[in-house]
Amino acid sequence: MLNFREPIDEKQRDELVEAIAQKVKQYGLAVPAIFFLEMNKPLSYIGGQLMHFFSPMIGVFFETFEDYAYFFDDRKNVELLIQRIEAIAMEEEEERKKQKALKRVAKQKESGTSMLDDALKMESQDTDAEK
Repeated sequence: MLNFREPIDEKQRDELVEAIAQKVKQYGLAVPAIFFLEMNKPLSYIGGQLMHFFSPMIGVFFETFEDYAYFFDDRKNVELLIQRIEAIAMEEEEERKKQKALKRVAKQKESGTSMLDDALKMESQDTDAEK
């Protein structure tokens, strides 16, 4: 007898979105993933239906295959995934900027000069060049 799974609920959907987004982040593929998902968003329903068609065969090897099929049946889920990947990419970029700023401050402390001193030096060089 065949066992049919129920469509995923919001909790499962959010777990799938987070799992996929974290994998994308892990491999550093945010831009290609967003590009691919945006490009194929209109075809997500067809892709989900194909996954349902192949789930009796592939589902033997992957337990969550049908969950992914239900996930891709709805274009809203694809949009949620894109938004989550973008949010993670933005968080990662902000963290990178903070680290860069901290390194710059540490370097300035190490050299014993401040940004104000650097600005004054540049200004004095400009005035010397004008003379």
